[in-house]
Amino acid sequence: MAINKKKNLILYLWEQNVPCTAAELADVLNVSVRTVKMYVKEINALAHHKVVLSSNKGYTALKISDLSFLDEPQTFAMSYAERSVYIIKKILIEHRQLNTFDLCDELFISYSTLKSDLAKMNTLYQIFHVRFSTQNDLIQIQGSEKDKRTLLSSIIRQETHSRILDLDTLKQSFSPAEIEKISQILNDFFKQGTYNLNNFSYTNLLLHFAILIERVKTGNYLSEIREIMTKNPEELALVRQLSDRIEQDFSITLNAYEKNEIYIFFKTNINYLVDSNYDKLREVIGEDVLDVIVKIMAEVSQLYSIDLKHESFIIPFGLHIKALITRASLGKYNRNPLSEKIKQDCPIIYDIAIFIALRLSEIYQVAIAEDEVAFIFLHVGTEIDRQNSSNDKLKCVLLCSDYLGLEKKIYDQLTQDYADEITIDAVVSSYEELERQTFDLLITMIQDERNYNYPSLLILPFQLDKQKNEIREKIYEIQQAKKKELIFNHFDHYFHPELFFVIENGSREDAIQKVCDKMEALGYVSASFTTFVKERENASSTAFGSIAIPHSVHMDAYQTKIGIAVSRSGITWGSNLINVMLLIAINKYDKQILLTINESILSLFENPEILFRVKNTSSLAEFKEIILPNL
Repeated sequence: MAINKKKNLILYLWEQNVPCTAAELADVLNVSVRTVKMYVKEINALAHHKVVLSSNKGYTALKISDLSFLDEPQTFAMSYAERSVYIIKKILIEHRQLNTFDLCDELFISYSTLKSDLAKMNTLYQIFHVRFSTQNDLIQIQGSEKDKRTLLSSIIRQETHSRILDLDTLKQSFSPAEIEKISQILNDFFKQGTYNLNNFSYTNLLLHFAILIERVKTGNYLSEIREIMTKNPEELALVRQLSDRIEQDFSITLNAYEKNEIYIFFKTNINYLVDSNYDKLREVIGEDVLDVIVKIMAEVSQLYSIDLKHESFIIPFGLHIKALITRASLGKYNRNPLSEKIKQDCPIIYDIAIFIALRLSEIYQVAIAEDEVAFIFLHVGTEIDRQNSSNDKLKCVLLCSDYLGLEKKIYDQLTQDYADEITIDAVVSSYEELERQTFDLLITMIQDERNYNYPSLLILPFQLDKQKNEIREKIYEIQQAKKKELIFNHFDHYFHPELFFVIENGSREDAIQKVCDKMEALGYVSASFTTFVKERENASSTAFGSIAIPHSVHMDAYQTKIGIAVSRSGITWGSNLINVMLLIAINKYDKQILLTINESILSLFENPEILFRVKNTSSLAEFKEIILPNL
């Protein structure tokens, strides 16, 4: 177990006469170098002082009489879902060889429970084209490197949905009245339509402002004074107005550093065109710091399959890291009251933050406090959440010259008018730059035959209001094409021939029971699934017109499937008589794809002719022949 390995690490260091490298300790403990560094950080945190010392030559350990701080019992009341993520993390992130019997001891489960977990994981994660198996008592994940990376990325992204930051949590850590006051300021300034805040960013801003205000109120100003980075008059005006409002409402005075912090918060969390570019960032934080950050982000991408190289992340993150390194070199740090909760609720994203902190400590030879790690987590979590919220939107590139500030004006208007439909991932000024971009739609003000090489939209910069219908039609056209492609690619995964039934003169209970029983027999759902479906149906009927879509409120199916029941004569469904039932079993990884497929198929049934043909089908193959050509 990890506790024993931490103790073994200290005992081994005591036996050595010279410092030991992380690589040597990794070999001794049979863990990765990164895990050794995490053990060192955790040992020192548990001891509340430095027990393991590091230098350029390696690690040494103070000889202390009491190691009981490492004997604190750990509870492993993990659910199946938590165990599955734990296994994936250990294999794909820490590159550990997992012995089945050692893992059973580690998780306090029986061998039969572990085998059952692996069987469920094979069903749940089948969509990622990977398989979990055991060979010589070692657990393996079989599949291509690309598929393993996709699986890991999906699990990490799922963590941001836990919403560890919310108003109630913040009110437990700070004055509830002050949190309400800050919330009102954010609503007044940022929720007026000009700026786009997702939920994670909103609560992230709340936390940052609460910490800044608390620090200033207690006289803890940071001494590094610099001008506000932006020269953009609109941004300068907003930062000044926001600073004035904070000073007025909280009876404090903000210095230039604090105002620049507000600007960094603004850039980090708001969906807003970042005027700053890498050249300007190099001037502010130094080329060496920027190069280090870019290098570490490339390592994060390689290790965790998460892309953090987007300019909208790198620029504010670079400013934060520059300030962090300055604070760390002076022995100062920012307090974060949510450190423990963050660590518990989002362990993999917290691991990413730990990795970044360890690399920064190693490169700059500074100690980075655990509270500062939590702030790195918030930057990373915000960016992952931004990417999640953008997944359903069209990814666009804006091609235009920045003549008379047109670039910013066009960006602002497009992101404001079409915020729910598109994201502009890059703004470029030449066709050569497009070769490095991946996008769904090119929006350009340049009339050129090269536009025909891409899905493109030609806009007139001074007539965007008049082009609204044309822009929306183009967006809709591409959205429909993407939906159609999605259904074609996933139909055979979500539908199964044995989950197609023809039911005549049956009842709602009969139809639900028949499909649920088959889903359980095929291993797609648990024995409790039928009960959950019936509970949901009894709470409120899912029938509308001639269609019913029964489902469980829990997204815990082992594998997402849609069962079909059709009836020429009709199935009695409460006060309705339906002809088509689509019973949905869903797991959380497929939620958005399934919603898209379901919405598209249901919209087809608004056509009476298609509904008539579907209710007369006798197999899934016939159903498919009607659905796909009519999308």
